[in-house]
Amino acid sequence: MAIDIELVKEIKERADIVDVISYFLPSVQKKGRNFVAVCPFHDDHDPSMQINKEKQTFHCFVDGIGGDVFTFVQEYQKCTFEEAVRKVCEIINFDDPRLHKQVYVKKIDENLVPVYNCINEIQKYYSYALTTEEGKVARDYLEKRHLSLEQASKFGLGYALNDGVKTIEFLKAKGFSLKNIENTGIALASTGTMADNNHGRLIFPIKDASGQVCGFSARKIVEDPEAPKYVNSPEGVIFTKGKILYNYNLAKQTAKHDGFVYVVEGFMDVFALDTIGITSCVALMSTKLTKDHIELLRRLGVELRICLDGDNPGQAAMMKIMSQLDEAKLNYRLVSLPGEVRDPDEILKQDGEEKLKAYVNTLVDPFAFALNYYTNISPLGSVEDRMKVINHFMPTILSIKSKMLQDDYIYKLADATGFSANAIKNNLQDYATKNHKEKEILTNVNQEIDTTLDISKISKELRRLTLAERTMLDIMFKNPEAISFYENHIKYFDTDIYRTIANYVVEQFNEKGNTDINEIMTAMQTSDIKNKGQLIGEISAISFRKDKAPTSIDAMKDLEEVITTERKQIFKRNELKKALQGKSPQEQAQLMKEYLSK
Repeated sequence: MAIDIELVKEIKERADIVDVISYFLPSVQKKGRNFVAVCPFHDDHDPSMQINKEKQTFHCFVDGIGGDVFTFVQEYQKCTFEEAVRKVCEIINFDDPRLHKQVYVKKIDENLVPVYNCINEIQKYYSYALTTEEGKVARDYLEKRHLSLEQASKFGLGYALNDGVKTIEFLKAKGFSLKNIENTGIALASTGTMADNNHGRLIFPIKDASGQVCGFSARKIVEDPEAPKYVNSPEGVIFTKGKILYNYNLAKQTAKHDGFVYVVEGFMDVFALDTIGITSCVALMSTKLTKDHIELLRRLGVELRICLDGDNPGQAAMMKIMSQLDEAKLNYRLVSLPGEVRDPDEILKQDGEEKLKAYVNTLVDPFAFALNYYTNISPLGSVEDRMKVINHFMPTILSIKSKMLQDDYIYKLADATGFSANAIKNNLQDYATKNHKEKEILTNVNQEIDTTLDISKISKELRRLTLAERTMLDIMFKNPEAISFYENHIKYFDTDIYRTIANYVVEQFNEKGNTDINEIMTAMQTSDIKNKGQLIGEISAISFRKDKAPTSIDAMKDLEEVITTERKQIFKRNELKKALQGKSPQEQAQLMKEYLSK
């Protein structure tokens, strides 16, 4: 959802970045002209984040994160720009009617805008229905499942009236076509009298990462053996199950603070963890973990805590997820309590909050979980299967520096596979020797490549070009004459990030007659340009430069000469780079020799 850009500028003028960052970080302190703080975005012990009160920017020179007051809130709370704006308003106690106007800003097919508007009206209709006399049956069900009305409001739960035709009539009265109603997934227009498929059920709205409703899951609350337990939105123009993690839009706001996010199976498990104060929790909605799910989890940058059902299918699913997370190189642990086969919702309902807290905090590393799985749940049969497990864990054991801990892992692996500890040790030695030889061969090939192509020389050329472009960009922020010099002489930067920033600087100057850093960052934040975080971080880094770049025409000409010279040198290698793509190190070495001998 978009917020008026003029309002964004007004909020930024009202907000003091030092006060806003201090709201989240107690470590902010004055140091010279600037302020410093321990950076929350990496493992920081000495204050490495600088805050410039005059320019209203911040930057960490260790992890490169920087920007303005909104950027900080976005990074800290892992939220959208619009959510960050509203949070800043909350902190500075500011309100404005324009904050409550919502329009679509993400690029979507114009034909889908009415579909999104329609599904938003359906969500409001369901929420209202939960408060009606007929909705009491759903409220009673929530009470029975120990779900409070506050939780119902937080997660947007609702109720679909028994008369499904009324839902359609309500939407038609709002001006929505039957086709748009059908595209929301609640009914089919080709079935005679159109009626809501979710009628008489408790409604769980499904939202995307930004909080936009894109589908529903409707649970039966009256006993009917012939009715399915759940009626789910079909995949369609606005809903793809494999791209959605339930509750991600809320969990991302707290996960960074908590340092973790739980991954559970269903809605009720999310609610159970919320009841015991764990808000950083998402659900797979009983589907497989997909590449899209993994990317959503990767964005959080926190430890994943996998907590699927304790029965055999749930544990087998955890084993499958482990391989996916290992391949994605994500940090995770697993909830595992041998003998516990219930899901979190059942534990809460039967044993209470303390038992559930103890359960979800029983965390083991992947190695321990796998050994328990192969020992107690799915014992290994064939020699081939046991060897696969041994080989799978060789890199893990080799990475352990402590010999005592390494021995402990070996003996546990011996118990799980049935091989002797000595046999595993011998296999480990063979694996280590083979791995060392392969690394030695690859190192020799890479040395040959470096010698042939003179990688150090290319790196120097790139560094000189990048530094010259960065310095020129710094001058463009300070000297209006540099804008016309850039347009008439340099024309463009080879480095993508500097070229993009330069385009914004030129546009800002041509439209407003200035190169105000904050206005440029605001323009980026309210656009749909990619990598805006990286762009804003680089601008903030430039704003904190201590070395004063000369801004004279002679200095610009010197930079132009460097940029032109290095650009030509790098251009000569483009053909070679294209030829090297997709080739093995040995093939690359041969191609480079042939190319350079021409």
